[in-house]
Amino acid sequence: MIVELVLGALEFEAPLLNPSPGGLYSVVTWVQDGGDVARFLGEGVRIRPHNYGGEDSVGVWDSPWCGEPGSGSGNQRKFGFRPDIPEPFTPVTIWAYDECDPTPASQAEVRTRAAQNLRLMESTLAEIALAERMLADATPVTKPDLRSALGYLEGRLAITGTVGVVHANPELATEDFGLVVGNRPNFVTPLGNRWAYGGGYVDTLDQTLIATSPLYGWRTDVIVRDTFDQNTDTYAAVAERSLVIGYEQLIAAVTIT
Repeated sequence: MIVELVLGALEFEAPLLNPSPGGLYSVVTWVQDGGDVARFLGEGVRIRPHNYGGEDSVGVWDSPWCGEPGSGSGNQRKFGFRPDIPEPFTPVTIWAYDECDPTPASQAEVRTRAAQNLRLMESTLAEIALAERMLADATPVTKPDLRSALGYLEGRLAITGTVGVVHANPELATEDFGLVVGNRPNFVTPLGNRWAYGGGYVDTLDQTLIATSPLYGWRTDVIVRDTFDQNTDTYAAVAERSLVIGYEQLIAAVTIT
């Protein structure tokens, strides 16, 4: 009798990768970064604007210096309105799951896998949540191509006198290399506004680009919670983090036709 020896497959543990840079998180200023107790977990965060909406409270005084008060071109007033405070930005809890048998080595792997799933996908899911809010706030105009679409947004941002963020589907990044300046993750437009190319924008924004004011964020620490089900002999873990990301103002939106 001939016995054939079969060598089993070599198992290789893939090293844990870092999240890709250049998405939403690369342009967020974290007001709260960490902690396990967060006030924003109620209604969310309401951002009071101080840098946008002032176009209704500025002007150019062009009355004659010696004009008659209350008559003709001399009848001008320096007067304005504060911008409205936007609706609160709603908090989200992003989670990741894994399960296996309850042996000590397996438990450690389950916790590691849950944490890594969250680490890699958290920014993408946060981008989807923010994109849904931006689309609700936006009234897009249409432009025929990427160059004219970005030109429109650059102009709207320039009017505000501030540097903002342009949120876009990463699929558009290859359409015109001259519109992307710098190295990842610090991509900027030709006029210096930040690009946010997020994986969560691929299906949500699609052919729509949105310009916002700078972004602010609040987030808790990542917490890994575990449990054991004796009926199925299963050990499971969930890694999760709660967060809010918001902006003072949505500047403009444009859809490429």
